[in-house]
Amino acid sequence: MLLLACSSPPVAPDGVLLVTIDTLRADHLDPVHTPETWALAEQGLRFEDAWSPIGLTTAAHASLLTGLTPPRHGLRGNNHHGYSLAAAHRTVAEVFQDAGWETGAFVSAWPAGPAGGLDQGWAVFSGPAEGERGGGVAVTEARAWIGERRGPWLAWVHVYEPHGPYTPPAADLAAVGGSDTDRDRYGGEVHAADRLLGPLYRDARRSGAGILVTSDHGEILDEERCGWQHERSVGPGVLRVPLIVAGPKVPVGTRDERVGLMDLFPTLLRLGGLPDPGGHDGRDLLATPTPDRGVWVGEAGLCDPACAQGCSPAGFAGKDRIVHGPTSTWLDRPGRSPRGDPALASHLAAWPRAAAPQGDAHSEQGQALGYTDP
Repeated sequence: MLLLACSSPPVAPDGVLLVTIDTLRADHLDPVHTPETWALAEQGLRFEDAWSPIGLTTAAHASLLTGLTPPRHGLRGNNHHGYSLAAAHRTVAEVFQDAGWETGAFVSAWPAGPAGGLDQGWAVFSGPAEGERGGGVAVTEARAWIGERRGPWLAWVHVYEPHGPYTPPAADLAAVGGSDTDRDRYGGEVHAADRLLGPLYRDARRSGAGILVTSDHGEILDEERCGWQHERSVGPGVLRVPLIVAGPKVPVGTRDERVGLMDLFPTLLRLGGLPDPGGHDGRDLLATPTPDRGVWVGEAGLCDPACAQGCSPAGFAGKDRIVHGPTSTWLDRPGRSPRGDPALASHLAAWPRAAAPQGDAHSEQGQALGYTDP
């Protein structure tokens, strides 16, 4: 591990850019699949053991934007399950907005949109009313909006290309191997998303902005059943995500302690030079020393025994959970909890199992995006 400490808060920049690349596995952050994002990582701080608390877009982004775990913010499923972030939960965008910053969000798919309450605090929020749109549209809008700012700004850009089904442009598929396997076609979609983001990264670097790049969750490929059904799994292909922080006064190097998406709420505030209001589950990843979290929990989106053999019952009540220690993980399934450590039982007790979805009024939206709930 290479670790360069940040002994003082970064100088507050004129802008902070948050990029989420939907469904990007941590093991696809490399010079082949993501050359633009990899180049940014080499200029900043890369976290090699970062995890999402849940493999669903709406709920994972809610944790990122609030610093809260799913049991605390209440989203245990996507917006097409009927879940939406309550207005009582304060987002990082609201904190920036209250401090006088202009805020703009440019998303590429309906699960990251207002139906899930993720528009809280964004003065400008642009995204599709249903389904998805090309990441290039979101990037183009964001670049234009950022270029017009005359005061401090916070921008969130979300691209959806790596989400299945995979239909990459021919040039992007060729760049990662060119075969017709799910793995290469997924890799081609990752390459396409990265290519679209390159100009945005360069704009942000030239402006001196703080930049944070991550994903809401990864993807199942050929190492598990039910490829591209990421909501079924707590495996590292799904819950381990890439995480990069770059910008003025951010140290260059790698860090290998276990971190989570909840940590991005205070870290984004640090990038903007804003005080942390507290009351969340995150840790400022640029603080020295980084506060210790100890044990924490993540969960599958739902249980589908055909995909996650042994989970039961099907649906929300039988979700697998994963218990994170500082360096280890334990699998918890209904009726089969980790053994040998009483502390684990207390952490699981504080993470109640999800009830049935709050409604399925928008289930056709989920089906249109490839979600097939049991």
